[in-house]
Amino acid sequence: MLHFFKSAQFYILLILALVTVVIIWTRPVKEATLQEAIPPVIQAAPVELRALYPEEIVSGRLEPVRRTTMSFELAGSVETRNVEPGQRVERGAVLMQLDTGDYGDALAEEQARLNLEEQNIARDQKQLELARKNRELQRAEVERLQKLGKDSLISLSRLDETRRGLLQLESEETRLQTSVDTAGSRLDLRRAARDRAARNLERTRLKAPYPGTVNEVHVQVGDYVTPNQAAIDLVDTSSLDLYLEVRGEVVKSLALAQEIPVFAGDRQLTGRIVALQIDPDPATFTHALRVRVPAGEARAGEPAQARLLLRPLEGVATVPVTAVLREEGKTYVFRVVEDTLVRTEVRLGQRVDEVQVVLSGVEPGDQVVSRDVAALSDGQKVTVRPDDVRAQNIPVSGYTPPAAGPGSGMDSRCT
Repeated sequence: MLHFFKSAQFYILLILALVTVVIIWTRPVKEATLQEAIPPVIQAAPVELRALYPEEIVSGRLEPVRRTTMSFELAGSVETRNVEPGQRVERGAVLMQLDTGDYGDALAEEQARLNLEEQNIARDQKQLELARKNRELQRAEVERLQKLGKDSLISLSRLDETRRGLLQLESEETRLQTSVDTAGSRLDLRRAARDRAARNLERTRLKAPYPGTVNEVHVQVGDYVTPNQAAIDLVDTSSLDLYLEVRGEVVKSLALAQEIPVFAGDRQLTGRIVALQIDPDPATFTHALRVRVPAGEARAGEPAQARLLLRPLEGVATVPVTAVLREEGKTYVFRVVEDTLVRTEVRLGQRVDEVQVVLSGVEPGDQVVSRDVAALSDGQKVTVRPDDVRAQNIPVSGYTPPAAGPGSGMDSRCT
């Protein structure tokens, strides 16, 4: 009985397998049908002629108009310290002083040497006068003995002795004359040494070179300082300077003494260009710009932004920035001709906000795809949906003060 049941089960499975094979073998084959691709919906905008008023917003930090790290020119121990950070000082005020002992002694020594030299010169002048008189007397004696004749041996002996005396007197006169002639130079040397010692004594006092505020003191009383070691930082905050770096295109629109608006926080200041680098930095290819603003309404170290108005662009062809496709170093737009895309190479000009100036490649009135151009291809069929570009890409004609954030850098509204 069990054997019969297993045999029946086997035949049933075999029959089912045969039926499955027959069904698969005899099933109808579906014919392939081509479905037409649905054209993508794109946004288009016309190429427009506009008047643009570009501007550059450049960020920086306000700094004191002058900043000096002061140091002694001599070595020595700090004897007095007269200022503290934040203290206001006037020009010429003594901020710090070294021990003057050695330098005072050096000045006294050089002054004494000068005095001795002056006395020696006065003595030589008097001796020169006496030497001249003695030489004249000796010469007269020689002439007298020569007149006595050559017969007397005594006269000849005295004559030789008198001549030797005359030579000695002439030699002494020459020495004294040389001493008197060089007196001016020797005095100059002594005076120079005396003045140098006096200057060294004066250098023991560190004086303010201009009215300012002590920003930092680096040494204390009793410290031994060496030449050119930083001692005091002095700043002049009577005016503040905003240091900026701008592109070459911006420099063309600027000039020295030009007034520009500067924004520090929520305050608007009037700045004036006081320095403008014509030759750019070889590493960054940017030009250094310094704008001076009056103190009182801003503080040193505060971030600020300058608004630089560039040359206006009149009657230029423009498209939205998002309409430009960049590929392999070239730039393109997709023109819409009826319902077909034509990829067109264009040459670009300036960018102002979200508007791109096009110099060549398209004509005013041409319809171009205004966004999402990376996924499109030349000759593609599309469905056009108009895009209100005018409402979204208004050229810069007014200005809202930007919020001055921390740090410095460049935030451009024109590229």
